[in-house]
Amino acid sequence: MLKNGKSIIMLLTIMSLLSGCFGERSELAPLKDGKGKIRVVYQDEDRFYSDYGNFFKMMNPDIDIEVISEAELFDDAEKNGAFNLTEEKKKLLDKYKPDVLFLNESMFEAFAQEGRLYDIEPAISQDQYKLDGFMPGLIDRLRAKGNGKLYGLTPSFETNVIYYNRNLFKKYQIEPPNGKMTWKELLDLAERFASVESGKKQVFGLYQTRGPASLLYDIAAASALKLVDAKSGKLLIDSDGWKEAMKMTADAVRNHAAYAPPPMKEGEQLDGYDDADYEKHRDYLKQYSRSNEMFYMGHAAMTIQAPWFASFLRDIPYYSKTPEIDWGIAAAPVNPAMPDESAYVKLSEIYAISADSPNKRAAWEFVKFVNGPEMAQVAGKAMNDTLPTRSDYFKDFRGRETDAFYLLKPMQVSGVSDKKSIPAGFHSEFDALLSDALNSVIEKEKTLDDAVAELQIKGQEILDRSRETKQ
Repeated sequence: MLKNGKSIIMLLTIMSLLSGCFGERSELAPLKDGKGKIRVVYQDEDRFYSDYGNFFKMMNPDIDIEVISEAELFDDAEKNGAFNLTEEKKKLLDKYKPDVLFLNESMFEAFAQEGRLYDIEPAISQDQYKLDGFMPGLIDRLRAKGNGKLYGLTPSFETNVIYYNRNLFKKYQIEPPNGKMTWKELLDLAERFASVESGKKQVFGLYQTRGPASLLYDIAAASALKLVDAKSGKLLIDSDGWKEAMKMTADAVRNHAAYAPPPMKEGEQLDGYDDADYEKHRDYLKQYSRSNEMFYMGHAAMTIQAPWFASFLRDIPYYSKTPEIDWGIAAAPVNPAMPDESAYVKLSEIYAISADSPNKRAAWEFVKFVNGPEMAQVAGKAMNDTLPTRSDYFKDFRGRETDAFYLLKPMQVSGVSDKKSIPAGFHSEFDALLSDALNSVIEKEKTLDDAVAELQIKGQEILDRSRETKQ
């Protein structure tokens, strides 16, 4: 009897384990008769069909799509008061229960941590969907946001690279930038241009489109510096890493290695344009031309910009009298401790499936398609604001190799400002103090130590006050 009892207990245990395994299976059943439906969140319906919907329907005519326009929902939220993108997206998810979500990286991480997203790894395995075509490090970055699980895929990314004027480097017999330079190496290279010309003919090695504080934040990002300690809530601007970054920034601006321009004045006209062209393309030019004029006019040897800048350099002859310059690209500066990683990769369109979606198979078919080779081939031809994450489909841009965009892996954890530890509104007040502190060091009105000590005290007060206001 005892023997039989043990056998029964063992059998029940095995059955329990098996039923648990079967209950956890995430494989997706095929669509019944090839038909299905999905509800998708996107900017608006017209944009959705232009970007993906028309292509998807050609390949999957029996999958019906309902588009939820987030633009209208967010407009309503803004009218009603305070607006928080992540919170509004959560409300949208709860109210409309879409099957497919279009998320930026911070929302993707928040939703994954809260269990709102479906783990697509089993579906990938089931369909033998190949991930090896994506740029190195991308899948690791996405898994890091989901504590090791893969909750979504992204068809595009944005990253900064160094654009340089080949003619200037040839003229002054200076070696152009190469991939995987540190910020110190880049600024040392930039400083070589400081003495080649003077006055109105001054050539700056590096042109920064915004003020010195922006350059500081870029240097800090590559060094993986955090502005606030997440556990203690302490501002870290007085740390050795930040002091070194501030010194590097101040020295570069003071020595004319880098130029950080003042903001554009209201009503200021751009140089080099016919009045008719200026009026016709006013918005385009205001956004891009004034801030980058020094580079394409030959007064700066290098500038660090996103992918859209390549299209801008291509198009500028159509909007001005300036001929297209001979330019090249090199990978952005790196941290010497992590020479294969970039801190400047941004993922702004991650596609994920709702954890409670009843249409996971149809939703997965859409996510697969958006992130597949066919759409990557289309994106590689367009070359606008972003680049395809499948690197095989963007090898050339107007005769220039594009390896610099893909040379570095995305840093798994990046970002100077952690939204979890820094309350909204902090930067608008703190950055003004930071700019003043930097300028005082640049002009040698204060020592680095004195400026940082004062900034630490005042910055901590702003941080504490911002937290109290949030509560």
